[in-house]
Parts: sequence; C-alpha cells; structure tokens
Amino acid sequence: MKRKTIVKLSAAVLTVLLLLGWGLLLQRDADRQSTGKAGQENTVADGTTGAAGNGGSAGGGSPVDAALPVEAAFVKAAESERFVLWTDAVTAHFKIISKETGKVWRSYPNPEYWELEKTTGTWRSSFLSPVMLEYIDASNSKSQSKLTNWMEEKGVLDQYELTGDGFRATFYFPGTKFEIPVEVRLNGDYVETKVIDEGIAEGDLSLLNLKLYPLFGAEPSHGQEGYMLVPDGSGALIKFDENRSNDKSIYRENVYGADLSFYNEQTGRQEVKMPVFGLKSGDRSFLAVMTDGEEYAKLFAAPAGALGISNWITPEWQYRIKFFQSTNKQGDQGFYTYSKDRFVAGERTTRYYPIDGPKTDYAAMAERYRNYLIEENGLARLEQRKENIPLYVDIIGADLKQGLLWDDYIEGTTTKQAETMVKELREAGVDNLSVLYAGWQRWGYSSYGGLFPVDNRLGGNGGMKTFIDSAHKLGVSVYLSANYSLNSSGRGGFWKLNDGLRNLAGTLQEQYGGRNNDDKVTLTSPLYGIREAEGDLAEYKSLGADGLLLEGGIGSALNTDFNNRHKASRTEVLGAQQRLLEKADGELESIGVTDGSFYSLANVDHIHRIADDYSYDIFVDEAIPFEQIVLHGLVTYSSDWANLSDEYNADFLRSVEYGAYPSYVFTAAESGKFKQAYSIWYYSMNYRDWKQSAAEQYKRLNEALGDVQDLYIIGHRTLAEGVKETIYENGKTIIVNFNEKPYVLANGRVTVPAQDFIVTTGGEA
Repeated sequence: MKRKTIVKLSAAVLTVLLLLGWGLLLQRDADRQSTGKAGQENTVADGTTGAAGNGGSAGGGSPVDAALPVEAAFVKAAESERFVLWTDAVTAHFKIISKETGKVWRSYPNPEYWELEKTTGTWRSSFLSPVMLEYIDASNSKSQSKLTNWMEEKGVLDQYELTGDGFRATFYFPGTKFEIPVEVRLNGDYVETKVIDEGIAEGDLSLLNLKLYPLFGAEPSHGQEGYMLVPDGSGALIKFDENRSNDKSIYRENVYGADLSFYNEQTGRQEVKMPVFGLKSGDRSFLAVMTDGEEYAKLFAAPAGALGISNWITPEWQYRIKFFQSTNKQGDQGFYTYSKDRFVAGERTTRYYPIDGPKTDYAAMAERYRNYLIEENGLARLEQRKENIPLYVDIIGADLKQGLLWDDYIEGTTTKQAETMVKELREAGVDNLSVLYAGWQRWGYSSYGGLFPVDNRLGGNGGMKTFIDSAHKLGVSVYLSANYSLNSSGRGGFWKLNDGLRNLAGTLQEQYGGRNNDDKVTLTSPLYGIREAEGDLAEYKSLGADGLLLEGGIGSALNTDFNNRHKASRTEVLGAQQRLLEKADGELESIGVTDGSFYSLANVDHIHRIADDYSYDIFVDEAIPFEQIVLHGLVTYSSDWANLSDEYNADFLRSVEYGAYPSYVFTAAESGKFKQAYSIWYYSMNYRDWKQSAAEQYKRLNEALGDVQDLYIIGHRTLAEGVKETIYENGKTIIVNFNEKPYVLANGRVTVPAQDFIVTTGGEA
C-alpha cells in the first residue's frame, strides 16, 4: 500500500514537472515570436535609448520574411568622423554612409537592382539574409551537408540592442535551432563584424560553416565597371562582366593554406597568404581584413552570374571540415566524416574599410592594408642601410640521390667554394649580396631533422664560421636555411610514432621525399618542430650567421595536430610559430621566410621567393602586385630564382614592375650534377655559367629600384595590354613594356622599348 502511494506521488510530481517544462517552452516560443511596436524604444548598453524599428524589440522579435530591409525604419547606431552606421532592428542589416560624399555600403543587395534578380529558392533568400550557413546531421551516418539561411527559416532576432558604437544581436534559426550571436561596431574609418563563438548554439545538428553579411558591398555588373580583389598569389582581379552568366565558377580557398589533418580539395591554386579581400564598384570600394579567427576561414567569391546577379565576396567561417577516417593500418581504406567538436576561435572578426576618396582602386586598398599593418601589427618603414639593392643567392651545399643500396651524397658547394663564389660575384659587380646557405646539414638538403652540426664534407661548423666571417669582411650577409616541418633522419631524438603529425583519425601524415624519391618522409608535429628550431637558435648565433631563413612550414603553413604528445589546434600552432619568430628575431639580426604568410610579418624582415603571379582560373582576369604594394618599404622581398625561369626576361621585367629584388640558386658543382637529386634537382645551377648575367640583371634592377628601397608604392595600373606603370611616393614612375613592339605614351613624347622598361619622374610621363 505504501509502495502504491509512492508511485502515485511520483507520477503526480512527474506530471507537474512536465507541465512546468511545457509551459517554459511555450513561454520561450512566445518570447521569440512576440511582436514589438514600430518605433518602440529599448534601453541600450550606454544608458541611451534607440528605436527598435518595425516589429523588433530587445530580447525577441517576429519571424522575418525573406525581403529587403525597410531602409525608412533604420536608426542611427553609431557615428565617427567619416561615417554613419545605420541599422535595422528587424533584420540586423546595416548600411554605412560617408559623411563627405554620401556614398553608401550596404550589408544586403543594392535595392536599385534587386528586381533584376531571377534566382529562386534557397539562394534567393540567402542573398537577402544576414547569415547563411551549412550544417549536417551527425547522428545520421548517411546525412549530407545542407545549406540554409536565416530568412529561409523565417528567423527571429533575439537580444537585439544598440551598444553606443554599433549593435549586437543573436540570429535564431527556428527550423534548425541554430543560434548565432554577432556584434557590429563602427570605429573610425571601418565597420567591424564579429561572430562570437562561445555563444553559438547548435541543437541536434552540427554547424559546418557560416557566412556573416555575405553580400556586404555587393554590386551587379550591370551598367558599371568594377572588380573583386582576391589574395590569389600576389593578388588577382575578378572583373565585373555582364556576359559571364554561363560561367558558374566560384573562388573558395583556405586562408593561410590547407590544413593537412583534414580533407582538402585539390584546386591547384596558389595558397592565400593574406587575410584580405576587396571590391570596387564605380567610384567607391572597400578593403576587408580578417583580423581574428582567420586561420579558420575560407575566402568565398562569386562573380555575377555564378550565384545571383551580384558580384559578392565574403569570409566563410569554418567550424568543421571533413576528414578521412581510415579503417586499416595502411590508412588507405576508410570513409570521410566530420569531427564531433567544432573549431573554436573565440571571435571571428572582419573589418570593412570603405574607400571613397579620389583613389578607390586596388592600390588604395593596398595602402589601407599597409597602414593597418603599421597601426595594428607594429611594422615600420625600412631603414635604407645600403645604397644598392641586395641580390639574394641560395647556395646549395649538398643533396641526396638514390644509390644502389643506399642514398648517394651529392656535393654541391663546400664552405671554401662558397668563399670563392662570393668573391667572384662581388668582383662581377654585385655590390650588395645576401647569401642563403641551404643543404648544409648532415647528408644535405633532403636529410631533415637534427640539422646540426654542419656536414664535415662541406667544412663542418668550423668551415661555416670561417665562410661567414670572410663574407662579413666583404659586406655580405649570410642566412642559414632550415626546414623544421619534416624529419627523414630520425635524428634529434625524433621518433615518428611519437613525434609525427597525425590527423583526426590518428593517421601519421607523410609525404614523398622528393621528385626522384618514392620513400615517405614524416611531417613533424608542429610543436615538436618549433621546439627543435628554438633549441638551434644558439647554434646559428655561435656560427655568426646574420639570420635564419625558414622554409616549409614555420611562418608559412598551419596544420592541426592530433598527436596526443604534441596536440595543438590551428590557432595554437599559429601562436607558437609567432612566439618562435619573436624569439628568433630577438636573438638573430634577421629572420626570413620563404613565401611567408602574413601572420609572420611582425617578426620577419624578408619574404623570399614571394609569389608574383596568380593561379590562372578562367574567371580571374588579371594578376596584380597587391602583396608587393603592401610590403614595399616595410619588408624586403625577392622574386623566384631567375636562373630557373622559363621566361628569363619577362620575369626580370616583372621584378622591375613589382619592386622585387633578384634571386638565384647556385652551386659550385657543374650543371647537371643534381639532375637525380631528391629535392634540388635543377639542371642549371653552376654559378660560373650565370655570374655575368646575374651581375648585368642586378645592375639594371639597381638602376630602377636602388633609390626607392625604403619608399612605398602608391600607384599601379595597366596603361595598355602588356604595359604596366608603378609609381613610388617620391614621384618616381617605372613603366614596363612586356610586348614585342615599342609602346608610345599618350603624350607622344615618351616611348618604352619592346620588352624593356623606362624610369621617369611623375611629370615626364
């Protein structure tokens, strides 16, 4: 009897609890769907009040239909010296208006052209939506990823409030139950959008990626000239084209390159080194900089006709990426799936800098990015220490090739031979020489790991120190090149099972050993490689090296590591690399990175073999020196090895146009000796064959660039097909003609010879 009473009481309690829970759920839905009155006031963070707009209220709002926001209902959210930020309390869309010119940048499609939009379905509502996202149902192994957007789901705006410098809100997706908190603020000459990761709610589904205000600044090609700037290679333009409607190609690439621990589509494109993009439409433009969380971003660009009538470009913030779950020890069988946990970056922030002055082209965008690097990253103008530009020479000590029973050693340049090489290059007329000595470690270039001491066959540590001392007497700088991202030797206490990079499935990550080597080389855990590099800094200093040139990873590439001994997220790897670069910069005179990513710039003095072209996508129209315009006068940079170029003169002219210093790769060994080498397999590296040509090229480049080493590039444009103009801040103008016929300037008084260049002052041209 007593037991029955207990059961009845428990049932009653359960009923009450269920009713209470149901009531709370109903109240939450009522709160989400409550309708505020037009013009209703809500108290904001700074104690002021602001109109909530049509149908909006702090803490909740009505389900929103897919439509353009009503601009008449916008309220002023913030004002700076140059701009006014207006926002809509119903959709959290916004617009920025220039106080000087009245130009407008919207977070939604230009209403003037919206009636021309013929796209239907989910993509149409996506164009109108402040947030679009991709997700998957991880509980269903056969589930496919799906696209949705806030307006498609008749989204509700939660917790909307003005903040004094902008607003914050949470986008609630009623169908999928996602909650995405964001902030928008105006600060000086930029507006900043931010996704706050810690506030994201996913419900029963898994977020893959999202785009916040993807149509910011978007414009159709109809009736206007313009382009999108993508950081492909040195920079590239996707020009507005009304006739591109049949081309559905888009640009979608990882910022700072692929993460080898996850699946990566093989696009063949050059890596994105700069977290920037831009769009120019008519006489206005904007530059966008991803300032936080960019290591978990892809850049997404859709030319008009690919997805809708607008040209639009935006970050695509990544939260999960699929990976290969192997089911055998070899790692070649398995299936693709997604990680359970999402990437967390704290904040994912994009700054949009509207540009509406007399200059709105990509050079103006580059100028604003340069100023950002100075203001936010601590970069400063170069001090011009030498009258003449530097020539960068990579000297190859040794490499390996396949032998009958074991690898054979190929001797390229001993330290004694390097002394002779440097003297002869100086005698040939190279007044300012920087040597980058590679392949000096035991067993040469393709022997990774445990680099010190210098191989005795090249002269050992003593020979290297003697060489560096002799170079210094001639005014020559010496860097030692090193790659800490691979280990093929097992030296330095490395054991690949403990210290190798592993993906999310636990599979050891390896790559082929080189062009002529089918053996696998292990990728080191990033934190292991960083610690190894840190431990070697004293060795570089003891040899008297001016600096360290990092290749293959540190300063240029980021990989997540799931090795439990060295586990690190992409964000943690980025931070560890930056700390190493800072320490190395403090202990050595100079640090260089081969084709470095911009997260390394705060502590890097030189970018070696910088990209000077683009990936030749069909829908990309033109390569531009955006990266070089940004860097010139802040950080030195050199072009790719001239003696390995397929188009020697054209690449020389591009160096003139881009303000890049020349570089060569040399050995003392005869040409052809390295044909079968694993890594440095190039055919024409004997310095005696090239020293005169190198000296002549150096002389001409020095005439063009010697007096502008510490100056900024302030202008660049195409004068005609194959004719480019670069302008420096002192008025010096260089015009390069890549064509086979002379080019006569519009004034008729100046001619640029075929496949050559001229140097003028601004007035002469």
